[in-house]
Amino acid sequence: MKTFIRTVLVAVLAAASLQAAGNAGLISRKEVLAAIAVLEKDITSAEAAKAAEVVSQFGKESETVLLIIGPETLPWIQADAPEPEATVRAMLMAAYFAGDIKAQLNKREAKDDPYSGWLAAIKAYRQIRKKQSEVVIPEIEDLIKKEASGRLKTEAEELLRQQEDQDRHEEGRRPDNEV
Repeated sequence: MKTFIRTVLVAVLAAASLQAAGNAGLISRKEVLAAIAVLEKDITSAEAAKAAEVVSQFGKESETVLLIIGPETLPWIQADAPEPEATVRAMLMAAYFAGDIKAQLNKREAKDDPYSGWLAAIKAYRQIRKKQSEVVIPEIEDLIKKEASGRLKTEAEELLRQQEDQDRHEEGRRPDNEV
């Protein structure tokens, strides 16, 4: 399976909704692109939660994209965040997925793209801040500063190199009981 999730995703989005969506079958490219468009247009809209579910499910199940998820790519995900901040953080995670997935679908290559994910999360964060100015996510603020200074893309490229090195290292290892 090309989709690899390095850490367990924070299940802030309703698990029951994700399971119900999963029972409907695999999500098509057209469906996920429509959901991504909803998130890009307005992450705070009434339709955004359902779109986030579709995007998250596609990222988890589709073999046409590769999402490597961890604290390096999603530094704002915290299990102990209070509500409603946890919901905002989850929607930013969905925005990240949307940006990463859209970039891969456009390139027609299953290769993780954290830079596109971060840019999408920054855009979504700005939309949220327009309506909820009291919401401040320090990790996203840090990404904004890195982008403004020109360091964000370099950081994404370095992260990809580290992931590729780790993958090569893991592929070269044999189980202890294998001769």
